[in-house]
Amino acid sequence: MTSAPNQRGSIFSGLLLIFLGAVFLFEHFHPAFRLWHYFYRFWPLLLIVWGLAKLIDHLSAQRSGEGKPPLLSGGEAALMVLVVFVFIGLGVKNWVAEKEPGMNLDVDMFSKDYSDSEELPAKPLPANAHLTLTTERGDISAHTGEGDGLRVMAKKSASGPTEPEARERMKKVKVVIEQTGGGYVVHPVNQGDSQGTVGVDLDVMLPPKIALWANTSRGNISISEIAGPVTAGSGNGDIEIHNSGSDVSAKMSKGDARITGVAGNLSIAGRGNEIEISDVKGNAGIDGDFFGPVRFRSVGGTARYHSQKADVALVGVRGRLELDSEQIEISDVSGSSKISTHDKDIDAENVSGRLDITDTKGDIKVRYSQSPREDINIADDSGEVDVTLPSNANFEVSAMSQSGEVQSDFEGSSLQLTNENGTGRLSGKVGTGGPKIHITTSYGTIYLRKSS
Repeated sequence: MTSAPNQRGSIFSGLLLIFLGAVFLFEHFHPAFRLWHYFYRFWPLLLIVWGLAKLIDHLSAQRSGEGKPPLLSGGEAALMVLVVFVFIGLGVKNWVAEKEPGMNLDVDMFSKDYSDSEELPAKPLPANAHLTLTTERGDISAHTGEGDGLRVMAKKSASGPTEPEARERMKKVKVVIEQTGGGYVVHPVNQGDSQGTVGVDLDVMLPPKIALWANTSRGNISISEIAGPVTAGSGNGDIEIHNSGSDVSAKMSKGDARITGVAGNLSIAGRGNEIEISDVKGNAGIDGDFFGPVRFRSVGGTARYHSQKADVALVGVRGRLELDSEQIEISDVSGSSKISTHDKDIDAENVSGRLDITDTKGDIKVRYSQSPREDINIADDSGEVDVTLPSNANFEVSAMSQSGEVQSDFEGSSLQLTNENGTGRLSGKVGTGGPKIHITTSYGTIYLRKSS
């Protein structure tokens, strides 16, 4: 009676353990490296390693006369699941670190956060000089003070298993003031190390007649009372700018922005959440996808908003412009207004200039407390249109709903109203005539109302 040959063990488990250990070692020395990104792209290499291991097992079993190992044992399956969960965990960690830079994600349970502050020697700045403030990770605060001096307070923060180790990390970071051909630069040196990035907050007091550029990859920016032009950029954080005596430009990737009191023009670009703009003497423009709400109040020039879902341009916003994911509201505009959007309701009130609205899958309401002075053009697709005018208004109207009806509170021999075969039409002149009102919708009711 012959016994069955001994079954050969597989080398796949050993290769997986070596691979997993190498991953942990690499992550320890390079925490900023996006391992999940590469695993997502090259995960089929695990199948290649698995296949090579099984081929080696098969050939070795033939030479030794041992039984071939199974295609996948329970232990090997558990190890493969462990590898996948390790990479998912690293991916989640990197994603949270990008989205929430202030959150401590150190896996060492004995690691603690420590901070220290230092004040740099004051430095005189000439009038109208250009100053740049930058930090890889940390907040920037800039405000004016007495005299012509530049004063910098730097707050460093780092984590470590012990306070001496954390302070040693902070000690290696130096905050310097450098004079360049274009002005002065304040920035940390050696901010990144093998354990990550040492946070450096900059609190700067400077003379008002200065041109300022501030940038942080991860942190908030607060700037006030600067007479010269201001440029601010935050990769992940909020931006606040108040009482600027010239133009303001801001770029952001995430966060909120609140900008008030701009003597020149204002521009905001990128992506983010809530935006609030008020008291801008010149033009104010936003270009990007901001989830809102986005608010404009008191813009002397043209208020513009451009995104994938909306394109708005209003001249002279004495009241407000507000946008969110569901609707657009405007009120008290002294000049022309042009709105193009989809999947949003529109509410417009008291536009003195020409009004042009194009919408898709949204309802439109327009109200006037005084008789309109310029033409009104409204084109809607799959939505109701509701226009309210004073009872003594003078205008010409042409309205049609292709799959709906038209209702009008205005009457007169010169008005022709028909609702036949599922289509509503209204045309003619009210009073002595005046600006032309043109309304169309593919589906929905058109209301022409008198204000009470």
